[in-house]
Amino acid sequence: MTHGFDIQFCGNLEACRTEARILRPSTQPDDPLVALVYETSHGLIVSYFGSAVANPTLPGLDAAIAEARSELLHYLNRRGENPPKGITRPGLSLWLTERDDETVMGIPLK
Repeated sequence: MTHGFDIQFCGNLEACRTEARILRPSTQPDDPLVALVYETSHGLIVSYFGSAVANPTLPGLDAAIAEARSELLHYLNRRGENPPKGITRPGLSLWLTERDDETVMGIPLK
């Protein structure tokens, strides 16, 4: 990571998708979220927040977005399409974070 941002990947249960949250490192108590990256059937979407709304050309932000886009491709169910019937909320969270290397949240599937 040379762009200076942190990237967190998580399942959004309400929107039923996997998201990459791009955060600016900060010791401030305010929300450090500057961008949200996710994929739909129409392609990859980037939404800007906080300081990036006024200045989407923050130094390093383009590189962080590119890294997030590339990494999202490894999440098998990132679009949330056709979730298993009867799946629980915890199960949906795990399903959304299943990766192509047969791990979920860094833990090997068994």
